[in-house]
Amino acid sequence: MSIVAHLPRRILSLTEEEAASPPAMELTGRRKPSPEERTVAETIYEEFRADPRHREFVLGCLNCGECTTGCPAARFYDFSPREMLQIAQNGDATTLWDAMQEKIWACCQCYTCNMRCRFGNDIAGIISVMRELSVIHGLESTRKVLAPFGRSLTLLMTVGTQVSSDMIQPDFFRDWGPFATGSDKVWDVGTDVMRRAIPSDVLHTTRSSWEVSVQTSLELFRIYEETGVLDMLRGLDPDLTEMLIDIIEERREEFEEARERFRTELAGMHGPVATFTG
Repeated sequence: MSIVAHLPRRILSLTEEEAASPPAMELTGRRKPSPEERTVAETIYEEFRADPRHREFVLGCLNCGECTTGCPAARFYDFSPREMLQIAQNGDATTLWDAMQEKIWACCQCYTCNMRCRFGNDIAGIISVMRELSVIHGLESTRKVLAPFGRSLTLLMTVGTQVSSDMIQPDFFRDWGPFATGSDKVWDVGTDVMRRAIPSDVLHTTRSSWEVSVQTSLELFRIYEETGVLDMLRGLDPDLTEMLIDIIEERREEFEEARERFRTELAGMHGPVATFTG
């Protein structure tokens, strides 16, 4: 008789709560999706595989691990570019859903994985597609991850930056400090030359760093509107979207007032009109 037959047997029984979310999945950081979530996951998976960028970005994988070896995020988080690529290549709706809960937001978008990939995969790009779909479908996990970044997003969408010149300090930007240790040695230029990258009129003030012309703002807003960015954002954070729309309307009114004022001043101008002959 087999030795296994003499081993004690234990009937595995789970409570209804455990059956809905198996302990093994909790231990691995996974959670069994509800029927509603499963439907959304299937839809996202179909859209993901049908996206033209999928065929362009996902070419194959040698399992060499070079992408993960050079990944800064992989050093500190449960994140692997190779895993993301393999999910994109061979995963199903469930594995894609799991990755889109938190892992896709650990990516730094530094594109180191792309440079290291021997197959020429655009791993950072395919992660961006995953992020885009998570925003479009307004996943609850995405709302939680992005909630603290509302102020940064507002600055980026209204003035194009979230860092002003007076925030550049030696402790955080060593190549700009008094003892630069980075690019000055590589490029053989001094810090005085490097600092000229920031215009002198904005070197000592935060306000002017975050000011852009009305025309530039309106061009940005038109891009957001015509490309559907505002619609995507509305599904994720309605309050932030309404605030941005208010800013857009204020800038448009400011532009219309300035244009009307210019027309009035132009119409009221008197005096001889210069003529040119010759």
